[in-house]
Amino acid sequence: MLDPDSAPNRLPRNYRTILDAVRAVPRGTHLTAHDVFERARRIQSKIGFATVHRGLARLLDLGLVVKVDVPGAASAVFEPTSPPHAHFRCTQCGAIADVAFTIPSTLVAELSAQHGLEIAAEHTTFAGRCGDCTTSVV
Repeated sequence: MLDPDSAPNRLPRNYRTILDAVRAVPRGTHLTAHDVFERARRIQSKIGFATVHRGLARLLDLGLVVKVDVPGAASAVFEPTSPPHAHFRCTQCGAIADVAFTIPSTLVAELSAQHGLEIAAEHTTFAGRCGDCTTSVV
């Protein structure tokens, strides 16, 4: 994995543009590939969607962006690399939000031992209704 601070200087121009587009959003923002494409075009008008797709895959491989596959969401979303956290998807409006939660490492170790597994990563997604949807009149 590249050092996130020095990586932009060592990436091809198109990939730097894509990384800049992802990093420009506030923490907790989740972008579809199309969202990234639209933002990248504002920076570099001739960049193509296929280039953005390939670039996201490469940035993911380098550990510079995170791909979040949220069950029930229409498509995967991307976010800048950040400390471990869970996600929440609203089943009513479809919003995706970060949740400050990780499974304790002792529990992961216990599950590994109990089932004879080597767990390398965990992704937790909660589902339900967000605050806006629970307070809105149905």
